[in-house]
Amino acid sequence: MSLFEIDIHKDFQILNTNVFLSREKLEKYYKLNNLNDGYKDDISEYLLDNLSLKVYHDLFVMSNFRYDAEELLSIIKSNLYLSNIESKEEILYPEWILFFIAIVKKKVSFIHEKEFRDYLKYFKYIAEVRYKRYIIRNINNFIHHKHYGKSDDIKDDLYSQFLEYLNDSKFTTEELFSFLNFIYSLHLQLKENEKYKLMWNLETYIIETIKLLLDNDVPMTEIYSTTYKGMRGTYSVLHDIHTYKPLYIEESKHYFQSHLSKINDVFQIDITLDAFMNILISNEKYNDILFAYLELLKRFNANKRSEDVMGAMIKGVVLGIEEVLKDIFDCKDGLFDCLKQLKKGSHKFKKLQKQINLYDSNELQLCKLENLILQEESSIEKYLMIYYHARNYLAHNNIDMNKFFWGEDGSRIIISNVIDSVMIILYQLETINQESKQCK
Repeated sequence: MSLFEIDIHKDFQILNTNVFLSREKLEKYYKLNNLNDGYKDDISEYLLDNLSLKVYHDLFVMSNFRYDAEELLSIIKSNLYLSNIESKEEILYPEWILFFIAIVKKKVSFIHEKEFRDYLKYFKYIAEVRYKRYIIRNINNFIHHKHYGKSDDIKDDLYSQFLEYLNDSKFTTEELFSFLNFIYSLHLQLKENEKYKLMWNLETYIIETIKLLLDNDVPMTEIYSTTYKGMRGTYSVLHDIHTYKPLYIEESKHYFQSHLSKINDVFQIDITLDAFMNILISNEKYNDILFAYLELLKRFNANKRSEDVMGAMIKGVVLGIEEVLKDIFDCKDGLFDCLKQLKKGSHKFKKLQKQINLYDSNELQLCKLENLILQEESSIEKYLMIYYHARNYLAHNNIDMNKFFWGEDGSRIIISNVIDSVMIILYQLETINQESKQCK
């Protein structure tokens, strides 16, 4: 299992909290994120005045208070740090102090307190933005009960004001990229020092910075391609945080090389890998299917495989194709009718369809698929029927993982041909789609 597939326990996460914490809650997260050196570790020395937030109760939304819509609007459009600067009512601590403490306590390597302080304004800003989103998202927690009937209208007004605030307080694209590179380097160091809990919490700030860059009209592909550019390999480092499927698929094109020979043979063409990939990624409807295929490949090459996960993934790939086919062709007579639309007028389908019966046993279906269908001469009809029978097998049977995925001699003959059939269908679908657009 990948480290990033582990179920993260909600107790140590800052993801859905209200961002600014009481001293008691901060100490709780401090311990839950394994920053303490002992049971009675005192954190007072790390809670410097310029890192905390002093608040007036009427200029800051508190969970045990109720506010009028006008008060909430005023808070949303104000700079929380400046409007509360003279307050002596209450001291709160932003969630990102946990990252600061980790650096001061030397829980990470190569990143120093001064560097963190250089980026302090970004941490403060993102905390403020996250807090305002939290207020808007949970509006019923903060308005008087008598206004519940108007909560949707109040939420719309607050969000409109929030967008204005974002627009008026933008950082430049260069500034945001600088900050994003810094927090990714911090993320990397937390991982290296096995501070995974803090690392996962920092991902919230990475995602928020990506959102701010998108607000600056920077395309997602540029964000992913630019961040930590000097250290990246084949893939953008940001896929570790959140996979951007279109770019990830494009960066994984070497995994599609093995299908070219079948594509060229079936369609009697000489397409290059780049041309083939351009066709596959031209339609966003295919992204989930292609991504699931790449994830399946990862499991094939893993030291410890989960057959249940692999079974679910191949079902996702195969049944995902069926949904695309039905959506495009609106087939009234089922999947077989859909597949015939990809090779109209052919007389080969019936013979290949009848070679395997839905009522054949689990073992017999695989046997016929391997020894009858796969032995047919190469044609588009052959691969459409490989797909058809594989779909029926996966939809109606318990998968014989050994035979379906690895085969008797480990040659992976069935799964390889099923994946080939998926690629052939996607290629044919998009070719038909592009030809249709040209005719219009």
